[in-house]
Amino acid sequence: MRLFDPTRVWHWIIFAALVLLLVSYLGLLSWARLGEALEALAAKPSGAQVFHAKIDRADAIFMVFAVLVMTPIALVAAGALIAFVGSVLTGLLEAVYHRPGMPDWVTTLVVYFTLVVVAIFTYSIWFPQARGLASLIARAMIAATQ
Repeated sequence: MRLFDPTRVWHWIIFAALVLLLVSYLGLLSWARLGEALEALAAKPSGAQVFHAKIDRADAIFMVFAVLVMTPIALVAAGALIAFVGSVLTGLLEAVYHRPGMPDWVTTLVVYFTLVVVAIFTYSIWFPQARGLASLIARAMIAATQ
């Protein structure tokens, strides 16, 4: 029996989560730095005007619950969207510029590199909105715990 058997990975994840919970409960692990980071993020809302809204406790609890439930689904959807756009652009590039004997991974690498460059150059457009959303969620977390 191996220590990290692939069928028992979830056992190790649950064990690590329980150890983290126990260490936090006993006060051996401080969440003060995380609290300070949340307060600093909540203090500077940016982006669209909707991110500057005042949040009451009921809305904050609902928002925190929705974020915790929907974040994994949103991450999978975003990853699937990036993979779909990458595969479509790779197919178009293959149709336009294909050399005999050229491996498929070359065009895939070019397309994903191009997507990263586009994300870097459009940073000033999407980053304030993402920071504003993170600020709204941080304010909701603070309001839900008070």
